[in-house]
Amino acid sequence: MGNRKTVFKFFTIPQYQQEENYLSTMHENGWDFNKVTFPGFYHFEKCEPKKVTYRLDYNREGIRNKEEYVQMFSDCGWEHICDFVGYSYFRKEGEAGEESEEIFCDDASRLDMMKRVFMGRIIPLIIIFALVIIPQLFINTAGYNGGSIVHDVFSFSFLGLAILYLVLFSITAVQFYQYEKRISGDSPGIRLKYVGAFAIIVALVAGIALLFWSQYRSSYEVTENNNGYVVEAEKLNSSVVKEYDLKKGETIVFDFAEFQRGHLYLSVTESGKEPIFFGDFYNCGSETVEIQNDGHYEIEMSGEKMTGNVEVSIE
Repeated sequence: MGNRKTVFKFFTIPQYQQEENYLSTMHENGWDFNKVTFPGFYHFEKCEPKKVTYRLDYNREGIRNKEEYVQMFSDCGWEHICDFVGYSYFRKEGEAGEESEEIFCDDASRLDMMKRVFMGRIIPLIIIFALVIIPQLFINTAGYNGGSIVHDVFSFSFLGLAILYLVLFSITAVQFYQYEKRISGDSPGIRLKYVGAFAIIVALVAGIALLFWSQYRSSYEVTENNNGYVVEAEKLNSSVVKEYDLKKGETIVFDFAEFQRGHLYLSVTESGKEPIFFGDFYNCGSETVEIQNDGHYEIEMSGEKMTGNVEVSIE
């Protein structure tokens, strides 16, 4: 084994104490921590095994005034190792447990650090979620630009991001609650605060589910008449297939003058053969297909968020 190694580890925001314990254990096993790089690669060098206490602090104001900040900890015997996404890493020889070995002298200061973490790490994520992800998810899912495949790709991409953010918020809320309860003790006020947070998350999940259900469901009626049929679609996201025995010289007329929005696909196929006609449409109009051979034909109409009426006539 070489004198250097890199290990990938993932710690959530309230798990900073687990991270501290991990670094201490690695040092006790003969691996000196050097730095951490995105997204969670911890870099170590081989060293003499010994007990070393590691501590993390989150203080963006301190990092802005780094010389004074580091000197303050150095005066108390703490060695500054590195900074990573707002956290500063310190260590001191000796085993953790004594009050003199602690950066935070009481529970209030520990809780204050977590509040700084929340303001510096979670608030920006909430802003991005509220001002970017949710609006883009709504715009692309609602399909204001035609309901194309491109918009569906963006829609499901932003859905994935929204789910990722909501999972992250849920995990963080649970861990913050456990941490705050451990530090301050359980109380109705703390429970109410986190119940409210989870109520917002549940409401967002329900809202996103309702949005996708309303946009990707199918609701339509097919009305037969003497020479064809009419599809009246509140929302068409599936296929309507009709079969006819047609003769050479007959024509199929598609009239979608009352086509409103979305994406419409039309095809005519003789049984067992390639389609004799295929077209996709975003705008109202009409299309005529002339039959060249007697045979059994399938007329298929399918949509992506298609709204409006389409009339099919055999003439």
